[in-house]
Amino acid sequence: MVRKLMNSGTLYMIWDMVKRDFRNKYAGSVFGLLWNLILPIAYILIYTTVFSQIMAAKLPGMTNTFDYSVYLSSGILAWTIFNATLIKFQNVFVDNANIVKKIYFPKTILVFSITVSSIIELIINYSLLLLVLVGIGYDLHLNYIVVFLIILLQQVFCTGIGLILSVFNVHFRDLNQITSILIQVWFWLTPIVYVLDILPDGLKKTMSFNPLYYFIESYQSLVLRGHIVNIMAMLLISLITFLFGWIVYKRMINEISDLI
Repeated sequence: MVRKLMNSGTLYMIWDMVKRDFRNKYAGSVFGLLWNLILPIAYILIYTTVFSQIMAAKLPGMTNTFDYSVYLSSGILAWTIFNATLIKFQNVFVDNANIVKKIYFPKTILVFSITVSSIIELIINYSLLLLVLVGIGYDLHLNYIVVFLIILLQQVFCTGIGLILSVFNVHFRDLNQITSILIQVWFWLTPIVYVLDILPDGLKKTMSFNPLYYFIESYQSLVLRGHIVNIMAMLLISLITFLFGWIVYKRMINEISDLI
C-alpha cells in the first residue's frame, strides 16, 4: 500500500486532483481561490465578535471576554472540514462515475486527493485562527504547532471512515440520508458548542466512547490553554480506523465499476 502511494506517478495524480479541487470549488466567482481564505476568516471573526458577547459569562472557568469564542472556533473549524470531507468521501465514486467506469487507474487517487485537500484546508483555517488569536491579544505559545499533528491524525481517522463510506454508498444509496442524520447526532454528542462540564456525570462517562471527542478536546485545550492532550489516544484511533477502513475498502473496491 505504502509503495503504491509513494509512486511518483500516483503522487502527481493526487496532487493534480487536489489543485483541480481547489480551482473548481469557487470556479467562476470573482475572488476564486481567495475564498479559501475569506470564508474561514469570516467565520472566525463572527465567532469571536458575536459569541464573545453572548456566551462568555455563562461558561465555567472562562474569564477572558473571547474565551468562549476561541473555544468554539477551535472545535467548529475542525468539525466543519471533518463533516464536509466525509460527504466528499461518501460520494467520491458516484460523483466520478464516468472516469471510474471508463478509465483504469488506482481508485485510491480519488480518495487520497480528498484527504490531502482537507488537510490543506485545515492548515489554512488554523493558521488564520492563530493570526486572529494574536490580533485579539492572546499569548502566542510554541505548543500551537502541535495543531498540525492533530490535523494530520484527525484526517487519517476521517479517511478510515471515508474508505468505508465510499464503497458502501455504491451498494446502498440510502446511506447518504442515514449518514446526514448520524453526523448531526454526532455533532451534538461532541462538546463543540458546549463544554463537557455542563453535562451530567453519566453523559460525561460516555464521552470516552466518542472517538471524535479526543480530537476536538485536543484542539480546544491546545488553542485555548496551550496544553497538549490525547496524543496517544488520537494516534491509536487514527491508525485502527484507517486500517479497518482499508481492509473493508480493498475487499469491496473491485465491484465498484460494475455497480455505479
